[in-house]
Amino acid sequence: MTRYRPLHVQALFLGAAIPANAADYLYSMLHSFAGEGAALLRALGVEMTGRTAEATLADFQRRGYLLAYVLDCGDQQEADRREALRRRIPVTITRIRRSFKPKRIVLMGAELGEFVPEFTAANFDAALILQNGRPFHWNEISEGVLAKELAAQFQPL
Repeated sequence: MTRYRPLHVQALFLGAAIPANAADYLYSMLHSFAGEGAALLRALGVEMTGRTAEATLADFQRRGYLLAYVLDCGDQQEADRREALRRRIPVTITRIRRSFKPKRIVLMGAELGEFVPEFTAANFDAALILQNGRPFHWNEISEGVLAKELAAQFQPL
C-alpha cells in the first residue's frame, strides 16, 4: 500500500480487515485483480483490462485514491475480530486525521456498520460517504457506483 499511497488523498476507502486471500487484496501485485480489490476498481471505473497490475494501481494512485484497513490481518474468528475492530477504531481515526488527511472517507464492508457513529462523531475535515447511512458492501457495489458517489460530492447545491 505504501508504494501506491498518493501525496494528497482525495478518497480513502476504509475496510475492516485485509482479505485473508492474497488475491483479493488490491495491493497484492498479482497478475490480475479479484474479490474486494476488483470490486473496488470496478465501482470506481478504474480500467483493469489489458493493463498490468502496476499500471492499474498507478492510475488508482493518480486519482488520489487509497485503500486502507482497520486490521492488518483478516483471518480471525468473528468475535475476536469484532473486539479487535473495537480496539483499533480510535487508533484508525487518529491515523486518518494525522497521516492520511483525506478529502473523503468511504467506509467499506458490513463489519464497519456498528462503528459508523464513531466515524461520524470524529468530525473529520472530510466528507464521510455512506450508502443509506451504512458502509458500502463489497459484494453489492455495482460498476461505477463509487465514481458517481465521489463525483456527487463536488456538485454545487
